[in-house]
Amino acid sequence: MDDKLVQEMLGDHSRNPRNYGELQSPDIEAEMTNPQCVGPTHPDGDRVSLQVALSDEGNIVEAVRFTGDGCTLSQAGASLLSEQMVGTAVSEIIEWDNEYIEERVRMELTPSRLQCAELVLTAFRQAVEDHD
Repeated sequence: MDDKLVQEMLGDHSRNPRNYGELQSPDIEAEMTNPQCVGPTHPDGDRVSLQVALSDEGNIVEAVRFTGDGCTLSQAGASLLSEQMVGTAVSEIIEWDNEYIEERVRMELTPSRLQCAELVLTAFRQAVEDHD
Protein backbone atom coordinates (compact mmCIF):
# COMPACT_ATOMS: atom_id res chain seq x y z
CA MET A 1 0.00 0.00 0.00
CA ASP A 2 1.43 3.38 -0.87
CA ASP A 3 2.36 5.95 1.77
CA LYS A 4 -0.46 8.33 0.90
CA LEU A 5 -3.13 5.67 1.41
CA VAL A 6 -1.52 4.57 4.68
CA GLN A 7 -1.45 8.16 5.94
CA GLU A 8 -5.10 8.63 4.95
CA MET A 9 -6.12 5.40 6.70
CA LEU A 10 -4.21 6.29 9.88
CA GLY A 11 -5.55 9.84 9.81
CA ASP A 12 -9.11 8.56 9.47
CA HIS A 13 -8.71 6.18 12.43
CA SER A 14 -7.15 8.97 14.49
CA ARG A 15 -9.84 11.54 13.68
CA ASN A 16 -12.74 9.05 13.75
CA PRO A 17 -11.63 6.32 16.13
CA ARG A 18 -13.62 3.12 16.22
CA ASN A 19 -14.61 1.80 19.66
CA TYR A 20 -13.99 5.19 21.27
CA GLY A 21 -15.82 5.79 24.54
CA GLU A 22 -16.51 3.90 27.73
CA LEU A 23 -18.25 0.66 28.71
CA GLN A 24 -20.89 0.63 31.44
CA SER A 25 -19.34 -2.24 33.42
CA PRO A 26 -16.06 -3.50 31.97
CA ASP A 27 -14.60 -6.78 33.14
CA ILE A 28 -11.03 -5.55 32.80
CA GLU A 29 -9.47 -2.12 32.30
CA ALA A 30 -6.14 -0.35 32.34
CA GLU A 31 -4.54 2.94 31.40
CA MET A 32 -1.13 3.23 29.78
CA THR A 33 1.00 6.21 28.88
CA ASN A 34 3.94 6.76 26.60
CA PRO A 35 5.68 9.90 27.92
CA GLN A 36 8.41 9.67 25.26
CA CYS A 37 6.03 10.75 22.47
CA VAL A 38 5.23 14.42 23.05
CA GLY A 39 3.89 16.99 20.66
CA PRO A 40 1.89 20.21 20.55
CA THR A 41 -1.44 18.37 20.97
CA HIS A 42 -0.11 15.96 23.62
CA PRO A 43 2.59 17.68 25.74
CA ASP A 44 2.48 14.89 28.35
CA GLY A 45 2.81 12.08 25.79
CA ASP A 46 0.39 9.46 24.54
CA ARG A 47 -2.35 8.09 26.80
CA VAL A 48 -4.86 5.27 26.29
CA SER A 49 -7.48 4.09 28.77
CA LEU A 50 -8.89 0.71 27.76
CA GLN A 51 -12.05 -1.06 28.94
CA VAL A 52 -12.96 -4.60 27.89
CA ALA A 53 -16.04 -6.78 28.30
CA LEU A 54 -15.30 -10.49 28.23
CA SER A 55 -17.45 -13.53 27.47
CA ASP A 56 -19.00 -15.36 30.42
CA GLU A 57 -16.07 -17.78 30.33
CA GLY A 58 -13.66 -14.82 30.36
CA ASN A 59 -11.71 -16.04 27.35
CA ILE A 60 -13.17 -14.04 24.43
CA VAL A 61 -13.33 -10.25 24.02
CA GLU A 62 -16.93 -9.22 23.46
CA ALA A 63 -16.55 -5.44 23.48
CA VAL A 64 -13.75 -2.89 23.66
CA ARG A 65 -13.77 0.84 24.31
CA PHE A 66 -10.92 3.24 24.73
CA THR A 67 -10.32 6.90 25.38
CA GLY A 68 -7.11 8.80 25.14
CA ASP A 69 -5.01 11.39 23.42
CA GLY A 70 -1.67 11.52 21.74
CA CYS A 71 -0.04 11.21 18.38
CA THR A 72 -1.88 9.99 15.30
CA LEU A 73 -0.20 6.58 15.49
CA SER A 74 -1.16 5.95 19.13
CA GLN A 75 -4.81 6.81 18.56
CA ALA A 76 -5.08 5.15 15.14
CA GLY A 77 -3.33 2.09 16.54
CA ALA A 78 -5.83 1.93 19.41
CA SER A 79 -8.70 2.17 16.93
CA LEU A 80 -7.31 -0.44 14.51
CA LEU A 81 -6.27 -2.94 17.19
CA SER A 82 -9.50 -2.53 19.16
CA GLU A 83 -11.42 -3.55 16.02
CA GLN A 84 -9.31 -6.70 15.81
CA MET A 85 -9.81 -7.53 19.50
CA VAL A 86 -13.59 -7.93 19.32
CA GLY A 87 -14.46 -11.62 18.99
CA THR A 88 -10.85 -12.71 19.56
CA ALA A 89 -9.50 -14.95 22.31
CA VAL A 90 -7.69 -13.16 25.14
CA SER A 91 -4.80 -15.63 24.83
CA GLU A 92 -4.41 -14.80 21.13
CA ILE A 93 -4.40 -11.03 21.69
CA ILE A 94 -1.71 -11.33 24.35
CA GLU A 95 0.51 -13.04 21.75
CA TRP A 96 0.19 -10.30 19.11
CA ASP A 97 3.71 -9.23 18.17
CA ASN A 98 5.44 -6.38 16.34
CA GLU A 99 4.78 -8.00 12.97
CA TYR A 100 1.04 -8.23 13.69
CA ILE A 101 0.94 -4.55 14.67
CA GLU A 102 2.92 -3.50 11.58
CA GLU A 103 0.48 -5.45 9.38
CA ARG A 104 -2.46 -3.58 10.94
CA VAL A 105 -0.90 -0.12 10.56
CA ARG A 106 0.54 -1.13 7.16
CA MET A 107 4.07 0.12 7.77
CA GLU A 108 7.34 -0.87 9.36
CA LEU A 109 7.86 0.85 12.69
CA THR A 110 10.96 2.01 14.51
CA PRO A 111 11.09 0.98 18.20
CA SER A 112 9.89 4.41 19.34
CA ARG A 113 6.96 4.43 16.88
CA LEU A 114 6.10 0.86 17.83
CA GLN A 115 5.60 2.09 21.42
CA CYS A 116 2.97 4.48 20.09
CA ALA A 117 1.18 1.92 17.93
CA GLU A 118 1.13 -0.82 20.58
CA LEU A 119 -0.03 1.35 23.50
CA VAL A 120 -3.54 -0.14 23.50
CA LEU A 121 -2.08 -3.66 23.36
CA THR A 122 0.19 -2.85 26.29
CA ALA A 123 -2.90 -1.63 28.18
CA PHE A 124 -4.75 -4.85 27.28
CA ARG A 125 -1.91 -7.02 28.59
CA GLN A 126 -1.81 -4.97 31.81
CA ALA A 127 -5.57 -5.25 32.26
CA VAL A 128 -5.40 -9.05 31.88
CA GLU A 129 -2.47 -9.28 34.30
CA ASP A 130 -4.25 -7.10 36.88
CA HIS A 131 -7.38 -9.26 36.55
CA ASP A 132 -5.61 -12.59 37.17
